[in-house]
Amino acid sequence: MDSLKETSHEANTTTDTSVSSDLRLAKRMKPTVSPTATTKYKGVVQQQNGHWGAQIYADHKRIWLGTFKSAAEAAAAYDSASIKLRSFDANSHRNFPWSEITVHEPDFQKSHTTEAVLNMIRESSYQQKFSDYLIVRSQMVAIANINIVGSKQRRGGGEESTKCFSCTELFHKELTPSDVGKLNRLVIPKKHAVKHLPFISERDEGETGGAVEDVEVVFYDRAMRQWKFRYCYWKSSQSFVFTRGWNGFVKEKNLKEKDVIVFYTCDVPSNFKTLEGQSNKFLMIDVDYFTDKGSVEPKEVNEMVHNVSEREMKTENFFGTKVEEETKSEVSKGGFMLFGVRIQ
Repeated sequence: MDSLKETSHEANTTTDTSVSSDLRLAKRMKPTVSPTATTKYKGVVQQQNGHWGAQIYADHKRIWLGTFKSAAEAAAAYDSASIKLRSFDANSHRNFPWSEITVHEPDFQKSHTTEAVLNMIRESSYQQKFSDYLIVRSQMVAIANINIVGSKQRRGGGEESTKCFSCTELFHKELTPSDVGKLNRLVIPKKHAVKHLPFISERDEGETGGAVEDVEVVFYDRAMRQWKFRYCYWKSSQSFVFTRGWNGFVKEKNLKEKDVIVFYTCDVPSNFKTLEGQSNKFLMIDVDYFTDKGSVEPKEVNEMVHNVSEREMKTENFFGTKVEEETKSEVSKGGFMLFGVRIQ
């Protein structure tokens, strides 16, 4: 009996020693986390070497985003990853509010897979590629706006301007109450649909064993933001329509009855750089807002568009300057820091 008690006592002593050892080991291995870091930024942990790690959870899985020199850089990495992984509620999972720069990140990420975005963040190449995207976008926006303005002037009898690439109006349509109402669809006049849009069979969506003919058409607006619409034919009303994607466009652009939607085709020379995933021939969609004094151009149009010269457009410095102007709110701090790299 005494032998059993002695054995039991030895086992308990061994267990206590083991647990104590494990606790000491765990304490040594546990990263030193600053209280302010864990409460101030989502997905950011401080490491023993003084650097900061970023991580995010998606589908109940932990995804490591890399190590950064400051908590703010790690927090920005978390924000960028949340756009792709939590697009349904990205606004509630951000460390920093949207800025004039970061508001373009969702469009930048559209042309990349989730894996590609995460790899760019881990490899510290995300900020440079995003910066390159902003420069090209600024260039495309400036020239596209000049082309659209020139096209409208020619429609009104003005002279044609010299352009680096051309945008030609295909057709325009004044919006009806039903186009911006609860039907969530835009009716495309048949004469324009068959001439300018992809071919689609004039049969009911439910025919051929319930198969639905679905064509996706892609447009860019003046800000070079990509818009995708589902294009189909409704036999019940004998109408060519945009359905999925149209309601989001109506809300984003705050469209009303009598506003005019204008469709363009744009041709870009082969030596001219376009956005990633954008072909040298693409479609554009624009809005002329209706007022009591006539139509007005959308807010995306910069005042510089009307005065910029062809010589300025050909210089890289001009486009760099436009990117800087676009980030004025951050420039007051000496530029915009993205993952520790300053974008000028």
